[in-house]
Amino acid sequence: MKKVRFGFLGVAHFHADNYANAIKKLPNGEIIAVYEEDDSLGSEFSKKFNIDYYKNIDQLLRRDDIDAVIITAENVKHHDLSIKAAEAGKHILCEKPIATTVEDADDMIKKAEKRGVKFQTCFVMRYHSTSILVKNLIDEGRIGKVVALIGTNKLNSSLPLLRRWFTDQKLSGGGAVMDHTVHLADLIRWYTKSEAATVYTEIGKNVNMNISVEDNFLTTLIMENGAIGHIDGSWSYAAGLYTWGDVTMEVLGTEGVLILDAFRQNISYIGSEKPNDKLTWHYYGCDCDQEMIRSFIECIVNDKEPVASGIDGRQGVAITVASYESAKTGKPVKPK
Repeated sequence: MKKVRFGFLGVAHFHADNYANAIKKLPNGEIIAVYEEDDSLGSEFSKKFNIDYYKNIDQLLRRDDIDAVIITAENVKHHDLSIKAAEAGKHILCEKPIATTVEDADDMIKKAEKRGVKFQTCFVMRYHSTSILVKNLIDEGRIGKVVALIGTNKLNSSLPLLRRWFTDQKLSGGGAVMDHTVHLADLIRWYTKSEAATVYTEIGKNVNMNISVEDNFLTTLIMENGAIGHIDGSWSYAAGLYTWGDVTMEVLGTEGVLILDAFRQNISYIGSEKPNDKLTWHYYGCDCDQEMIRSFIECIVNDKEPVASGIDGRQGVAITVASYESAKTGKPVKPK
């Protein structure tokens, strides 16, 4: 069994620990080293996972025993780290949003293609058993033609404050819109097999007045195939409401409805004709981080294209950028 050996480039994001723990559970994955500018973050991560720590990225990327990197640095650093990794011939798994501008995202994808390395976006919901089941049921025609999707990716208001870079525009590129648009936008694209024709966003007055970036918003997507998608990715929910947040989506079709509550791992299906035409499915124990990394390893070993590609990450960035423009102008915007 061929092992894929990983280096981490930046560990400022909460998800770094999740991904490292996931790799440790996989027989064909191994963590070798971490690069991090911040001494406290880098030292803590290296000690926790018993790996080498570098403050010089070139030293990590020169290592022949590292096949791939996971980028979990602050959002604005993704582009430069990705370019360096691709130039060094390392496969790339990049945290979302992959960039803060469409131009940077395009540059990252082109560089990876030129160097012949895999580029996968950390859209973990594509690897979650419940969201996969919803996708399969849609593709089977269980609810007919999809006409509307209503999604939430809420976060309790205390979490962004635990890592202050999330609320620093210069490091994050934005607030809740930048952080939480992309997951639901990707699910909407995935489920409808269509791209966003227009994006309309309203950003509300902050609930947390102590941060300078937005903490609540609502976005509506009109897809090219006519479906409508609605996104609430706000950070402003009460700290006691959820453990941390959620990912939910109602998918309305011409012949039924699918209701996804991913992190409670529950799906309900409601048909349109028979009163008892419904299915509720419960599953416990899904680790979508582990499944995402397992899939990434398989892509490298078997030379396959990622389920969530760089292009998918790029399209999420395009919708996010259009959301900010829409909120500023008060008009629907066509993504680049």
